[in-house]
Amino acid sequence: MENLFDESLTVWQSIAHDGACMTITYCNAEKYSFFAMQETLSVTNFWEKKVGDFFNVERCVKVWDRLDGHIVSWHIDTVWNISQLERKSDDSLIIFVSFDTSFSKYIIPKWSITINGVSLTIVKEGENFLSVSLIPLTQKITNLWDLKVWDKVNLEFDLVGKYILKANI
Repeated sequence: MENLFDESLTVWQSIAHDGACMTITYCNAEKYSFFAMQETLSVTNFWEKKVGDFFNVERCVKVWDRLDGHIVSWHIDTVWNISQLERKSDDSLIIFVSFDTSFSKYIIPKWSITINGVSLTIVKEGENFLSVSLIPLTQKITNLWDLKVWDKVNLEFDLVGKYILKANI
């Protein structure tokens, strides 16, 4: 895993925190900070965070790097609730998220969605829910292992899907 605090981390860079793109306002060899404005607090679950809570953190992609996973913009679309968690015998974890049906057009099984910045594939959709499945490694290296029913999570829908819907293709 990449060391966040190497010499390449500088003020003005963007780092995603639970899927929300934040600009670094201060950094040194041991810590960095960002400013979360009121708009950010109104469209993310940041207002629920407490000292000691974990964020999923990801640096921006370098243009010359391999693109590994889904294409996301790190701009949160909405915040929804965890409605159910189901542990499977193979140690995978199924996460069910309830949602406002006005977002149904963005929910397509086998397309991507980010939950707290973790890019995942939608397994199933229902009238007002979707589910994703996490392998044990994803549970281990993200903060999704700590989710509980009714926790609020940041969601970003599939970027390509949103462009297709916008273009009315």
